[in-house]
Amino acid sequence: VIGGLLIDPQALYRIAEPLRPSDFADGRNARAYRVICRMLGAGETVDVVTVSEAGGGELAYLGRLAKDTPSAANVPAYAERVREAARRRTLARALQDGLARIERGEPVAEVQQAVGNALDATCDSRGRSFSEIVGVALTQAETAREQRLSGSTLGVSWTLPLLNHLTGGLHGPKLVVLGGRPGTFKTAFALQVAARAAAQGRPVGFVSLEMAGPELAMRAIANELRLNGADLAHGDRETLKAAQQAQGWDWPLFIEDRVSSWPDIAARVTGWKHRHGIELAVIDYLQIIRLHGKATRFEKLGEVSRESKLLAQRLGIPILLLAQISRAVEQDKRRPLLSDIRECGNVEQDADLVLFTHRRQCDDRPDEFELILAKQRNGPAGKVIRLHVDGPAYRIGEVWEQGA
Repeated sequence: VIGGLLIDPQALYRIAEPLRPSDFADGRNARAYRVICRMLGAGETVDVVTVSEAGGGELAYLGRLAKDTPSAANVPAYAERVREAARRRTLARALQDGLARIERGEPVAEVQQAVGNALDATCDSRGRSFSEIVGVALTQAETAREQRLSGSTLGVSWTLPLLNHLTGGLHGPKLVVLGGRPGTFKTAFALQVAARAAAQGRPVGFVSLEMAGPELAMRAIANELRLNGADLAHGDRETLKAAQQAQGWDWPLFIEDRVSSWPDIAARVTGWKHRHGIELAVIDYLQIIRLHGKATRFEKLGEVSRESKLLAQRLGIPILLLAQISRAVEQDKRRPLLSDIRECGNVEQDADLVLFTHRRQCDDRPDEFELILAKQRNGPAGKVIRLHVDGPAYRIGEVWEQGA
């Protein structure tokens, strides 16, 4: 590569994916490449003499590289070989480091995440041209149009027609935040979305840091069969019989209720994606995720938010992250605002979509609550959807929609 660039510096621009100096195993080549790139960027003449004088290496060494290179026409192929060798070294180091950390007794989840990040770095990171991206974007738009005309949803359904219409469903590598005060049906709504999708054959992962798996399962069964959830939990004979006689509980719904740290959560969600192809991950909820280190609570919540966003992008799926919001909503007797989640780090900035569940204190209809579409990066926001909940069955549906 270096020899070819010394012969024809313009060959640098024929390399599909630019190399980094660190891709070269030999430090002399890394230094020469760095100097050549800097000189080309400054519009300076690049040849054996000028590169050597600019600190790119000894004249004899650079001259030998240029002499031993058959043709600058092969620089793109040479560059690909350098890149492949760099990936091999990165992969080997990641595996060796992971093995050493395991032998030192470090937590498995943390090692998995570290190795996974290193493995991601070995993937092809070549940027796509604008024409390629436009093609993908227009294909997605056409798919969205066809699904809208057919009445179907792009991605996982919210189970609420109006919310599906406003957002297109849960799809793509997005961080979706569902916030609310305790007792505003956050978990009930998230579980309904997850269970209904799984019942339709769409794999979903649900990480619960608050409720036990069996309790979630009973709620999902009650929701699906319109049973009294409390009666089912207490073993009421007729209710239990109805649940046992129902068929088709082999839903691809994967529930994890035994993890609490972010590395464990990320490892579990990543495993579900690779093994089961989940189309949605639900995490309930942000504030009780455990992180190591001496950072402040604000900084830790911000780190979870960023990591959730990156995880969604890496896996190519939406992540529905539940969060509790400031009690100022109750004290001021008002609807939640985006500012009410600012104490959760940079969630407001990281989220592609923010929803709030809200129960009005003066409401004489305890079986109704509001779902507020507070933020949508690429769509309408500021809508309030009135929802009804069948308490015994934990089943949620729309009442009406109004402007916020």
